[in-house]
This record gives sequence, structure tokens and C-alpha cells, in this order.
Amino acid sequence: MATTRDTWIGQWIWSDRPALGGPSQAQPYGSLDPRRFDQRVLFRRGFELTSVPARAMVRITADSRYRLYVNGIDIGVGPVRHGPRQLCFDEYDIRHTLREGGNTVAVLARFYGYPVPWWEPSPPSFTMGGGALVAEIRLDEEIIGTDASWRFAHGDAWRPGHPPGMLLTQLPENLDARLLEPRWMAPDFDDSSWSHARVLAEYSVVGPRGGTRPPTEPWGILRPRPIPALTGEIRTATVTDRRAAPPSGDDPRAALVAALGGAGGDRALLVADFEMIVSGRLELHFEAARGQVIDGALVEVPTVAALDSAPVFRYVARGSADTYLSADSVGGRYLVLALGDATTPVTLRIRELLRPRDPVAPFDSSDPRLDAVYRTGLRTVDLTSHDAYIDCPTREQRSWTGDAVVHQSVDLIANQDWRLARWNPQLAAQPRADGLLPMVVAGDFATTQVPTIPDWSLHWIRSVHNLFRYTGDRELVGGLLSTAEGILRYFEPYRGPAGLVEEVPGWVLIDWSPVQVSGASAALNALLARGLRDFAEMARWVGDHGRATWAAGFHGRLLRGFESFWDPGRRAYRDNLADGRRGTSVSEHVAAAAVCADLVPPERKPEALRLLLDRSAMFTTSPLADHGGDALGPSAGQPVSVRPEPDWDTERSVVGAQPFFRYVVHDAIARLGAADRIAELCLDWDHLRADAPTAFRECWEGGSYCHGWSATPTRDLVCYTLGITPAAPGFTRARIAPRPGVLTAAAGAAPTPYGVVSVEIDGDRVVVDSPVPVEIVDRSGTATPHAAGKISARF
Repeated sequence: MATTRDTWIGQWIWSDRPALGGPSQAQPYGSLDPRRFDQRVLFRRGFELTSVPARAMVRITADSRYRLYVNGIDIGVGPVRHGPRQLCFDEYDIRHTLREGGNTVAVLARFYGYPVPWWEPSPPSFTMGGGALVAEIRLDEEIIGTDASWRFAHGDAWRPGHPPGMLLTQLPENLDARLLEPRWMAPDFDDSSWSHARVLAEYSVVGPRGGTRPPTEPWGILRPRPIPALTGEIRTATVTDRRAAPPSGDDPRAALVAALGGAGGDRALLVADFEMIVSGRLELHFEAARGQVIDGALVEVPTVAALDSAPVFRYVARGSADTYLSADSVGGRYLVLALGDATTPVTLRIRELLRPRDPVAPFDSSDPRLDAVYRTGLRTVDLTSHDAYIDCPTREQRSWTGDAVVHQSVDLIANQDWRLARWNPQLAAQPRADGLLPMVVAGDFATTQVPTIPDWSLHWIRSVHNLFRYTGDRELVGGLLSTAEGILRYFEPYRGPAGLVEEVPGWVLIDWSPVQVSGASAALNALLARGLRDFAEMARWVGDHGRATWAAGFHGRLLRGFESFWDPGRRAYRDNLADGRRGTSVSEHVAAAAVCADLVPPERKPEALRLLLDRSAMFTTSPLADHGGDALGPSAGQPVSVRPEPDWDTERSVVGAQPFFRYVVHDAIARLGAADRIAELCLDWDHLRADAPTAFRECWEGGSYCHGWSATPTRDLVCYTLGITPAAPGFTRARIAPRPGVLTAAAGAAPTPYGVVSVEIDGDRVVVDSPVPVEIVDRSGTATPHAAGKISARF
């Protein structure tokens, strides 16, 4: 129905209470008014039909959120997360909801005001940026757009919330259902007492004035939604525990903390178990006396510490038709509810809202433990694939620019729908003025007031390289290379006399293990070198040989400088150089990243492989051990950004990678010719399943109960054990290099733009069914070409 250049008939509308403070001496360009943050507005527009049209569509967007109803039917929610100067619209086919006679489109719109994990404010002008809605109803050739004929009412049934803290910025929901007519979105509801909507006319300190339709500042042209609608199963929780709880009081969080902490009283605390981590919109139905107060939260585990990282809600019953539908997506396993004796839960369920996955045949092998690891990784990525790849569905729901490379890698080998895999790197391509990406995109931590993680921008470049390899889309990849170049050029001024980058500001994280990073960080320099190598390859591919030459030259200088990290006595690269001296610590992060960046000379590669495969020398530790819901919670415990000095035997012990950085470690092992060992290494994740069997935790030592960056084995069992990877950009040829290792049999599949490649391994024989030409690589490294189709060969 629409393209980005379509003319909009609908006008921007809102209530008479936009969250704008107007220009002032301190803020002459416009400002927000915090007194009107977290406000909801109810909109309605009725229309008559003599017959149901052949075509009926709605396109809609809002600043910050909308929920669309047609004739009382819940149609959808949006928009997808976006940058402060971007906005997408959604389109819905509503023909099935229409009828002859009276019809009504209703919208529950919300302006957050406060930055939240999936939304950041847009620059306010005199009239825009404090809440806005635009929509069009297309009925065959007739278009009904938002304008002053729409009716609105203030959503006073909801008490505005505010962020509980810096890490937990998801807003609590406090709904007094006595103040909300349950059928306000139905066509027979009388809205004659509602006010007419206010049309918003663009008015800024300079520039055009008076425009009421898109495109306007601050969003410009509205873009169509780039990803599919979120979907998922309905899952039901079962009450497993009931105990006494204290009175409700004024603060629902305090009430739940007291109840979980063991305080008794005349109310009840119910704990209901979904039996797995879930993510979506709660749908809770109660039989309750009017005025009964229900406090609740969805948590990873039923502890006070877990509640510290979960949004809470309060629902005050109207006495009939009492249904609580959470406004935002929530995640966890256990639903905790504090309620009175006059309240009975009827239905406790969640409608999961995840990016759809078009599956391929799963990994299936002679070791059921690895099969379970593969499936758990898939579920972990499903749970952390919303309108962007996010860290966890529970504690944060932020789209971290570095984490997403793992989610994307899993989607590219297990999901035939690559729309989110393609979109996420584009969403994240919102660099700061200095060229680096923020550590979080399209959310609260995207602000320039929060320092970034320099290495996360380098992992983003790897996600662009994944697009190059898997999609072969020159326009897409070429459009992202300017952002990649800006990232790489950011590091140039930090080169020291040895040619290494040093004293790079920000939070050099690498991962949660205690990799030493002060001074010149070997891991950061190696990740930079990998980024330069990836960039040069992509630049040559699009014909930009000048920038490819620049990147190769920068890589060459790092290659020469990287020798400074080599300790011939330890036969390993040390983690850092500080004050002109090599540090003492050795990590697998440095060895692996150096291999992947082509920084290790041929004669040292056996030493690097020996280090990476000597798992008895590895140890891991993490500050996240303190920060899980089963420990001290998100705020107490060890500071997460403080890197402890080595207190271990640095001549014998090696700092091991956490689950996230293992994707680099496994890449390195495969590059060193030992892909046969990767299946065995993936069994490390079997220990994570013992603690959280339905999703992988953030770290070996704890953290969140579902973290997408921990799903590396799902990728590796396909890419390295079955050996399915692109042999040319865009998968025009497939490379099949089976390396089953400890397995006697394995099978599975991976998508390509041309169809699915399937592989079956039995002993030393492989059967491949491929829609594209194939090269089968045997254990000696010899590649034998084959035409598309079914092939049987020894490897």
C-alpha cells in the first residue's frame, strides 16, 4: 500500500497535553516537560460502511507507542525501535474485522518521555517530540486520516511511572481499572463526551512551519516496517507456591519486596511457574471484588534480587471484566502476584512476542547432549529477537551493538527469514560524532552521556561481514561501509610509537572475564585488525580499492606492532602493554582474536592452537556471579566495569573466554585446522543447561537467565561440525567441510538465498543436498567441486 515517498493524508495529532515545555532562555530550541511523561491518550474514529470493502488497510505510527484496535479487536502494537531522528510505520490488513454499518478504529497511544531500553526521545521542537500519532484507514479508494475529527480522552486510569534506577529503566505500570471503561475501543461505545484531537503543526526555531503531515521534523520521511510482525505461542503458568503477604501500601514494588522477603500479612503471595523463560505480553484474568489491589511482576527466579531487575505492575480491579494486559513486553519464568482474599486468578498466561523463525531441519547427532545444546541456543536467540536483537528479555531488553553478532550468526544458519539479520546492523549504524557506535542503539544507553564500548563497534563490523558472506547484497553492504570506515578511522589517532592503539577511552570490555586491557590492549588491537581485514575484503568486493588499500596498510602497521605482545619465554601473547612493559596475564581472547585477524605468523600457529585447546589451563571468573537473580541482583556486588589485577599464576593459567567471546575462539580453532574439536568444546554449554535448561545464561558463573550472546554453539554445530558455510558471497556456492570430531553421525541444514542446504554425516561419508554448486573439503583440505543437487562423498 505504501512506499517511503507516499503522500500522507493523515495528520499528526495528540491531546491538549503534549509533554513539551516550550522554548526558554535555557532551552531556546524547545524542551520536554517531565510533568507529562509516561502519559497515555485514547483515540477513536468511527465510520459507516454500506458493504465491506474489497481492500481495507491501516498504516500507523506514534511517538512513542501505539496499540491499534478495530471494532474492539486487538490488531497490533508499534512502532519498532528507532533512532531519535527515525520513525517507521506499520501496515495492517483489517478487512476481516470490518462489518456493514458502524465501525470504529481505536488507538491507545503512549508517550514515554523517559528514555527506556527500546526508546529514546527525539529532539523536541516547539510543537513536536512530546507525543504524536498519525494514521490512515484506506477503504478501497477512500482514505480516512487522523485529523481534528478524531476523538480523544486522557488515559487517567494509568498512574504515570518513572524509571526505578539506571539499569532498570522499564517503567512500572499502575492501572486503576475502575477508571477505564472496558469497552472503550468497541464500536457501540459512546464517545460523544470525548474531546476533538489537536492537530500538531510543525513549528521550530528555524525552517518550514505549519506542516501537519509527514515528513516533518524530527523524523523526516517515515519508513515502512523493515521486519515481520512479532509472534509466538501462548504459554500458561501454574501456581506452585502460596504464602502470606503484607498489605499493599502505596508502592507495588515495595509490597512485592516485602512479600518475597518473607513479611506476612492478610494478603497472599502467589508464585506461578511458566516452566521456562518466556517473553511477551502478560494476559491475566481475575475474578475480583471492586477495588482489590493486585501487584505483580514476571521474574527469572522468585527472589528479591531478581525483582530488582524486573518491571512491576499494579492493577486495581473494577469488579467485572478484570483482565490485565501488560503494555510492554516482559520476560522471566516466574510470575509473582500479591493479592487479597477477594481475588481469584482465572487465567495466568503470556502471549510471546518474538521475531518469527522459519525453521530448517535441526542439528541431530549421535550425542543427544549436543542436540539439546543446539535447541537451547535456538530458544535463547528466539527469546532475544524482538524488534532488534537484545541482550536478554528479562533484565534489560537493550539492543547492544556488539552482542548482536551472535544472534545474527544463529539466524543466518537456522532461520530462512533473514529480515532481522539484515535489519539489525542497519539499525545499529547510528554512529556518534567521533565515528564509534554507542554501546546500545535506539534506547536509553544510546545517549552520548554514557561512554561507549569501543570493541562493540568492531563486533558490529563483523556482523556487516556476515551480511557480505551470506546475502551478497552489494547495495546493503556498500551502504554500511561508510559507518565501518568511521569506526576504524576513530582508532587511528590512538596509535602509539609501536603502531598499536593504546589508552583508548571508554569501557574496553572484551568480555566478562578478567582480560587485562590497560595501556595497549592486545585483544582490542586484534579485534581492530580483524575489522580492518574484514573492511578491506568488503571494500575490494564493492570496487573501492582506495579504501581497501588504506585498511590493508593500517592492518600492516598493527601486524608489525603486535609483535610487542609476544613473550618468547611464555610462548604466548600477553594481554597488554602498560608503561612500556608487557603485562603478565595471558588469555585465550588474545590468541583467538590474533588468529582471526591474521596477526599470528605461520611458525607460531601451533603454539596458538596448543593454548586454545589446553582447556585444563583455562579458568574463568566474572563479576556477573554477584549480579544474577539467584545472587545479589543487578546493583549490589562487584562493580562490573572494574577489571581486577591478576592474582592467579600467570605463567600457568590462561584466562578463558565467557560464552560470548567463544564465537571468536571457535573461529580461530577452525582457522587453525582443528574444527574437529569444536563439537567437543560445545559440550561446555551442557553445564549451562544444568542450571537453566531452557535458555543459556549470560556467563559460566551466572548473570541473566537468558542471554542471546551465549548461543554460539548453535551456529558452530552447523558451520563447523556439519561444515556448512558460503564458498562465495551470497551463497552462490556452498562450502561443505564436515568435521564431526567425537560424533559418529550428525545431520542438519542451513538456509541460503536459493533454498536449504542439508548435510548428513555417517562415519567418514557425507551426503549433501544443495540448491547451489558445492565444494566438499576433506580433512586434508582438498576441495572437490560438485554441481547442485544430491551428492555423496567421503571426506
